[in-house]
Amino acid sequence: MDQTLKKTILGYILETNTDETFMRRVKELRTSEGSAVYHTLFKLLAGIDIPQEKSDEHWEKALKHRQEMMQLLGRNIDLISALSDYLQTTTNFLNHPRLIEASYYENVFHETIHDKLTGLFNRPYFDEAYSQQISLAKRYNNDFAVLFLDIDNFKEINDTYGHLAGDETLRQVAEVINTQKRDSDVAARYGGEEFVLLLTQTDNVSGFIFAERIRKAIENLKVYYDDQCIKITISGGIASFPFNSKKPEELLQMADNAVYLSKGAGKNRISHFKEEKRRYLRVKIHQPILAKELDFSNSQTFAGTSKDICVGGILFENDTALPLGALIKVKVPVSDSPPVMLIGTVVRIESHENGRYDIGMTTSFKEMDKIATTEIGSILRSKNVS
Repeated sequence: MDQTLKKTILGYILETNTDETFMRRVKELRTSEGSAVYHTLFKLLAGIDIPQEKSDEHWEKALKHRQEMMQLLGRNIDLISALSDYLQTTTNFLNHPRLIEASYYENVFHETIHDKLTGLFNRPYFDEAYSQQISLAKRYNNDFAVLFLDIDNFKEINDTYGHLAGDETLRQVAEVINTQKRDSDVAARYGGEEFVLLLTQTDNVSGFIFAERIRKAIENLKVYYDDQCIKITISGGIASFPFNSKKPEELLQMADNAVYLSKGAGKNRISHFKEEKRRYLRVKIHQPILAKELDFSNSQTFAGTSKDICVGGILFENDTALPLGALIKVKVPVSDSPPVMLIGTVVRIESHENGRYDIGMTTSFKEMDKIATTEIGSILRSKNVS
């Protein structure tokens, strides 16, 4: 069922004071939206799935049935009663009628399209709204933008303060998003600590200004849980139609990719989508490094020179071709600070005419965490700390 159409009809049910006003508004909606209106109406009011090509016919017959009942009984018959009687006595669609208060529909509808924790729309609703926006963009060439937001270091919040604190963080971030957005924008929890917004009638510049406003508001947000103050930031990515692509269906992936640029640039920032193969922002850095395989306890240490580095890994030059897939440790000197230790897997080897090689390594945070845990454990054991 089209959720937007369902929401519109439900609004008519709750807002109109008479059946005649409701039927008039539904008829106007049918003129603009087609036979899906009556198909949706039967599903919403009676919980039955009449074939869409037959829904107009049955709706007209139901209205005629109502007029006949009023003439026969000499009094007004409300629409729901007439519709129930028609479906039960004239068709085989309604075998077990039920009496349900209209507010029930409102509650069911709300739970169907909203995320229970944050109150924002859920992913299925966003996906449907996004599909509709794609159709509108193709038909009318309207500007729109997609903004992805990801809470920085959310795992650390859960690990440090507990999952209930993480839930409270999600709720308060969602509240900031809901407060900042326009009524025409669609904001949803996309999964985990990810949020996505569909910004209608919004160009690339306006979308970025809006995204920055949200970023700053969340940076200034203080989440209090169990007498502790949790400071949080977000990283975001934005892409817009037609600035980034004349294929609006591509924008969702573009905005998602742009988040990685923000993460790689140090987090707590918004990045425009850029046509790059790399997901992370790389920084050129030329200085000596030391590399060593971790698969063997007595493996050789190799001296090399770094070329560029990012959150996702490092590219360095070396006079030895390390094996693809090898787990290695790379020590990168940092001026006036202890050296940075990176652990990861060799994913690229490129030879040069001078007999040297470019070695590409992707960072494995899981391996770094495991090795750090092992080393700390050995220290505790050596000190007889339990």
